[in-house]
Amino acid sequence: MLGLNRLSIQSKMILLLLAVSLASIVVMSWIGYRSAREALMQSSRDRLQGVRVAKTTTLKAMLESLRDQVVSISDSKAVIEGMRSFRQAHRELGTATIRPEESAQLDAFYRDYFVPELDNNVAGTPVLEQFIPSRPSERYLQYHYTVANPHAYGAKEELCVAPGDASAYGQAHAELHKFFARAVKIFGFQDMMLIDAETLDIIYSYEKTSELGTNLENGPYANTLLGSKVRAMRLHKDRDDFKIIDFEPYRPNFGLPMGFAISPIFEGARMTGILALQFPIDNFNKVLTGDFKWQEEGMGETGETYLVGPDGTMRTRSRFMAEDPEGFLKTLRASSVPTSVVDQIQRQGNVLCTLPVDSPAAVAALNGQSGIMEATDYRGEKVLSAYGPLELDSLRWAVLAEMDIAEAEAPVHAFARRVIIAASALAFAVTLVALVAAHLLTRPLRQLADGARRLGAGESGVRVDVRSQDEFGELAHVFNDMSSSIETQKQKLEQQVYENQELLHSILPASAVAQRREGDERASREFADVTVLFAEILGMEEFSARASESKALALLGDLIAAFDEAAEKTGIEKVKTIGSSYLAVCGLSVHRPDHARRVIQFAQEMARIVGIFNRDENAGLSLAVGINSGPVVGGVVGRRKFLYDLWGETVTIARKLASCEGSAIRVTSPVRDRLGEQFNFRGPIETDGKSGGDAWEVTG
Repeated sequence: MLGLNRLSIQSKMILLLLAVSLASIVVMSWIGYRSAREALMQSSRDRLQGVRVAKTTTLKAMLESLRDQVVSISDSKAVIEGMRSFRQAHRELGTATIRPEESAQLDAFYRDYFVPELDNNVAGTPVLEQFIPSRPSERYLQYHYTVANPHAYGAKEELCVAPGDASAYGQAHAELHKFFARAVKIFGFQDMMLIDAETLDIIYSYEKTSELGTNLENGPYANTLLGSKVRAMRLHKDRDDFKIIDFEPYRPNFGLPMGFAISPIFEGARMTGILALQFPIDNFNKVLTGDFKWQEEGMGETGETYLVGPDGTMRTRSRFMAEDPEGFLKTLRASSVPTSVVDQIQRQGNVLCTLPVDSPAAVAALNGQSGIMEATDYRGEKVLSAYGPLELDSLRWAVLAEMDIAEAEAPVHAFARRVIIAASALAFAVTLVALVAAHLLTRPLRQLADGARRLGAGESGVRVDVRSQDEFGELAHVFNDMSSSIETQKQKLEQQVYENQELLHSILPASAVAQRREGDERASREFADVTVLFAEILGMEEFSARASESKALALLGDLIAAFDEAAEKTGIEKVKTIGSSYLAVCGLSVHRPDHARRVIQFAQEMARIVGIFNRDENAGLSLAVGINSGPVVGGVVGRRKFLYDLWGETVTIARKLASCEGSAIRVTSPVRDRLGEQFNFRGPIETDGKSGGDAWEVTG
């Protein structure tokens, strides 16, 4: 600090310019970096939000279309008649039999093919006996349409006529399967099933997989989501009802995730069946993954959009497993995902309905919320996650569009490097400019500093004479204007203070004003000996009834103004007015030995003023005055809108005297005793005990 004091003004100016300029460069660079970072990150957020909203809208449209399709198909004539035909034909199969060799082939199908294939895709070990059909109708249908079907499992819908089935069911199947097959292919469904509403038997299946003929109340697939929703719909029995059933590992399809849309079939007023349309998850995958073209959709190297079901597991494929299955499984094994779950993912070759997603974004979306946040995804990576719900009927999924934070911030880091390089070059240039400019700046700055010192010392009218036309000349001009403005503001402030004091004096007594100036906001004080006047203007209501309320109010205002002027002349302090009442005091702020005499003179002047108004306005008014001398307590009432008021027995008695019947100037005995023969008094008079003692009327 001592070394700095020895420097010349020019050297200090150089240091100042360098410090200010370099600081400005640093601050502006930081602000620019922060603004650019926020803009770039906001761009990433907006992009993710846009993708999430677009995908959600598309999926919602798909679900609504699915709803409309299942309702319209279930109400079609072909489905209603088909339900009637299959229902009647299926019931005839209650005692149907198959030959022993056919029965052996059916059992072998489950033992040698179905259960082993299912075992490859599920975590546990399937129990053969749970799947082998036991009822005659089940065994009959599954043999002729599944086991004896020459087409591969998953393509058995190609069979239209079962050669060995000569039953009424076979005839109905041959007539109706082509129509149902056409509807399935047109709308892109995986399967179409007809379910008897009374028995809950699956009496027709387009795909003819292992659920054909089974019962959804107590059969092997009764505990599926399909079974529970079908049972609930049978209880409701509402026409045009529908349910979208969440994806689940569906065992008739060897554990592949499948979803269903169901709607009741009515024949007249009777619910005869339930239509179930099975739709694969691949349609949703194509929408969410952009047919596995993430980069073309602007999702970069790590961005993806996926669904999370109500059970907290993924409903669509993972980008990272699709692009690098081995690396993805290795990442999962190093994370907190249970080993059994990773094994199941490896076994089934995808994450559908298996991989848990418990990020805050997924939880919020499943709770019906939407937004964007930074979170940790199912891989344990920090991501920018846009989240929101997808809802239809009672089904709610979470839609998440995410990108790694590292990728989202990559443009920010590149911009930061450019900012550092630019700021360094600018700092060097500023140093050179500061050396050149310091000499030119010294003299005007010294003049300005001198003027500022004089202005700070309280000197008025300070002016700086800098005649240059550059910024310092403008600064000197501004300084001179500021000096003039300060002088003007000072005068205005003094005038305002004076006006405020005058306003305060018009509201409060001088003693109260002095107390508030000293910090006593309530200005409460006891006064040992004052004279109080309380006056009531009588006849205002009658005048208002004769004339008008506005004219009565104007008359009252003129009266009060005349009273105030008379009070000021006689040394009386007005306390307040309430309606037609007037409270005044003498001897409060200024000690006056003759305060009682002054108050009576003021009361007589008030009576004279009322008489003048009666003469000029034909008002018919009169005045009742009560006067008392003694101690009072005065103080301010209120904080924002305040008034001054008096309390005490002295005030109370004066008010009571004014309220006595008839117009007169009434005083208490203490007042009469003080004044002796200065006024003419009549009394004592009867006051119904209101004065607390003898009362007298002033007659002259």
